[in-house]
Amino acid sequence: MPTSPFEPVEPSGASAPATPRDLAVVGAGPAGLAAAVAAADLGLSVTVLDAGERPGGQFYRHPAPGLGAARPEALHHDWQAFATRASRLEAHRRAGRVTHLASHHVWTVVRDAATGEWLLHAVASGPGGEEAPATVRARAVLLATGAYERQLPFPGWTLPGVVGAGGAQAMLKSGLVLPGRRVVVAGSGPLLLAVAAS
Repeated sequence: MPTSPFEPVEPSGASAPATPRDLAVVGAGPAGLAAAVAAADLGLSVTVLDAGERPGGQFYRHPAPGLGAARPEALHHDWQAFATRASRLEAHRRAGRVTHLASHHVWTVVRDAATGEWLLHAVASGPGGEEAPATVRARAVLLATGAYERQLPFPGWTLPGVVGAGGAQAMLKSGLVLPGRRVVVAGSGPLLLAVAAS
């Protein structure tokens, strides 16, 4: 069971309750959602911890609520696959098979020598910006921490207006901001096609 100051749990009196979850998934992006849903489909108890406020990770990043995006799905490739998994995750959450701990930054995972179970220690961010420690105990851990953009330096890479593909996607998806009026997409890799399409 999770212990988080911002998530209702059964009272236990201990920082890590005695009843562990079958699986803890770190990350609620495409891979983490798929793993959590598949495990819950098999009857496992699952806790998903994610730094984001909503499932989707970097790939299915959501616009800030205050922007009032009318069709955020238009910014994403294969939105239906994400929507289906997110809906299934919510159904499992309502049924008590999945606990989704949003705004939880996992900082360490250690094995309990006495029980062999895993302890996931996180910092939970509350709605007002306050932070508090949180602990999840699980029999197994799946790390689905996603990808990040790693840029190789090139002449001019620090100039204004030069943005990496991942940065351009982040600007568009979370802020509904284009990196410019005329954009040149250069390089190699599958993300470039998604950036150009967006």
